[in-house]
Amino acid sequence: MLRIARNSPEVARAGFTAPGTIRATWPTTDRFRPGMVWLLAWRNLVNDRVRFVATLVGIAFAVVLMAVQWGLLIGFANTASGLINHAGADFWVASRGTSNVDQGLPVPERWRFQLLSVPGVAAVDPLLVQFAPWKRPDGGSEYVIVVGYDLASGIGSPWNVVAGSANDLHTPDSVMLDRLYAEKLGINSIGQSVEIGITGTRARVVGFTDQIRAFTQSPYVFTSFKNAHRYARYKGEEATYLLVRAAPGADRAALLNRLRAALPVTDVWSTATFASMTAHYWLLTTGAGLALLVGAGLGVVVGIAIVAQTLYAATVERLPEYATLAAIGAPNRYLNQIVLRQGLISGLVGYGIGITVAAVTVRAAASSTASLVLPWQLVIVVGIVAITMCSIASLLAIHKIKRIDPTMVFR
Repeated sequence: MLRIARNSPEVARAGFTAPGTIRATWPTTDRFRPGMVWLLAWRNLVNDRVRFVATLVGIAFAVVLMAVQWGLLIGFANTASGLINHAGADFWVASRGTSNVDQGLPVPERWRFQLLSVPGVAAVDPLLVQFAPWKRPDGGSEYVIVVGYDLASGIGSPWNVVAGSANDLHTPDSVMLDRLYAEKLGINSIGQSVEIGITGTRARVVGFTDQIRAFTQSPYVFTSFKNAHRYARYKGEEATYLLVRAAPGADRAALLNRLRAALPVTDVWSTATFASMTAHYWLLTTGAGLALLVGAGLGVVVGIAIVAQTLYAATVERLPEYATLAAIGAPNRYLNQIVLRQGLISGLVGYGIGITVAAVTVRAAASSTASLVLPWQLVIVVGIVAITMCSIASLLAIHKIKRIDPTMVFR
């Protein structure tokens, strides 16, 4: 608690010349001494340890809520567009009206040859992406997303392969899936056989990837373009997408316009644009992203409410002490700094606790199908929001200080 006795060093420095006589100036040497202001702020906070702990818990909860909700938002965006970003193409060609990578319609093979004739195009590779039923070895069933790519070019191939090799997909009826979904699909080891597609076409697992998540929770299953045709029952050499690679040195913007002119009945996007479209579709049109943003916003509101209530109550309880400082000449700016530093101390300590808990949560979720990330940029943003949150809360308590009456100490 902030207590100033009449014989204290603060009073002596303030200029008591006789009992009851106060020089109404605050010494310049003490007016903005950071150490003294920080010390008074810290003592005010730890004087009521129970309240201080409750404040830290509230701030830490707000930080964890913000970090986890925004981490999920970023993780889901990365998951939704992961297939696009790792495919290795410069441009994606799809049927008109396609909104995301998981729900495309077949395109004819002749479009591929039309694109190959466009100046600046180095290669065009087919990619098949289609939902298909998966029959588990125990008789159960799930839906998967079959991804069939050209084994010769490797464009659209699986990444983060941790068991087996992408070259194993050259063998007949071979597929590869992520080990995060192995239990869901009834797979215990490499070599197990299952049935894919409406007609129950045989497939054999030849490898596993790691951390290739699907936003729809229907796992990606990688296979050759030929095998994918049988699983998804596409006609002839139809593909879902045509992946265009630009020639070295080609003007990307000009090439995009030429591709659109060559096939005006299609949609043509750069990889970055299509990835953004897919993330936007799954996060915003489905409402999933909005729910995460609302949760993060609630974290900010909860944090401000808790810190504001604590600082306001602590300030009201110590009005006589603040009045004493004002009576011996301390300006309002000095008193305001004490309250503001209380908010900053609370924010820094609470943020440290909260971000540590969030980091542990992210690590624990690494082996789950939920995509939760905590990039360093998010760590900084959450820290800035937490400190700003506590500073705003301090302003509510400072408002009480502005109306303090120094003469109340003599009543």
